[in-house]
Amino acid sequence: MTGRGIYQIRNLENGKRYIGSAMSFRHRRRRHFGDLCRGDHHNRYLQNAWNLYGEKAFAFEILEYVIDPEQLIEREQYYLDTLKPEYNICSIAESPLGTKRTEETRRKMSEAQKGRK
Repeated sequence: MTGRGIYQIRNLENGKRYIGSAMSFRHRRRRHFGDLCRGDHHNRYLQNAWNLYGEKAFAFEILEYVIDPEQLIEREQYYLDTLKPEYNICSIAESPLGTKRTEETRRKMSEAQKGRK
């Protein structure tokens, strides 16, 4: 489970999913599952489902390997738009990597923020 790219955490009981991107699948999986086991995951929807169904109901699955790290956000956005994951709080891909976003992604982010305080 090494490499970088796009992953999903899928609930095997109901098929709902969380989509994300990672520079290291191994580290990202460890972080998600560790936070979920401790009950302090940043995503309340995923945490609530974990609390209800338990660890055995969730699978960490690689959707795509991405060679160029600057394409991670673009590819994550593709899966967010295509699969419409139920556990993702935000429908716009974000990353602390400081990568450049496409014009379309920036437009979607701007639209999503309109009307918020």
